[in-house]
Amino acid sequence: MNAIDYHALALHTIQSWCSSISSSVQQKNLEVHMSLVSQKVSVYGMPSKGVIDYTQWQTRRQHEFENGELLSLNYQAIRIINSTAKRIVFNTNEVMMSQSGTMVTLDKNITLEYESDEVWRVVEENVKQWQVKKIDLKKY
Repeated sequence: MNAIDYHALALHTIQSWCSSISSSVQQKNLEVHMSLVSQKVSVYGMPSKGVIDYTQWQTRRQHEFENGELLSLNYQAIRIINSTAKRIVFNTNEVMMSQSGTMVTLDKNITLEYESDEVWRVVEENVKQWQVKKIDLKKY
């Protein structure tokens, strides 16, 4: 009998999504980046107190890519909160590094959903807290 390890499958899905979204930032590929974001995405808990939707996400990333502002986007300390066959919720520390040496670490819960076209996309993010540091990039 073959048993399916759903935890391992969910973790693989999360790691694959994180890797793909990080790679799209490194390559400044807006088309690939936005293909990993659901049209119905909502981001809560940002400093502005507003909710970010798909159009706002795309506009921000396009600006960051065109102006070379965002150097990297990485994920650390991934912890699965809940998973089903079509939805995965996990907690992570998202680390954004800017060209100016600003490093923003966001503690957030991310919800991925397996959409009708059979692609896992982020549908919701809840930012719990963030920290901003200035890094001297010349040392690296």
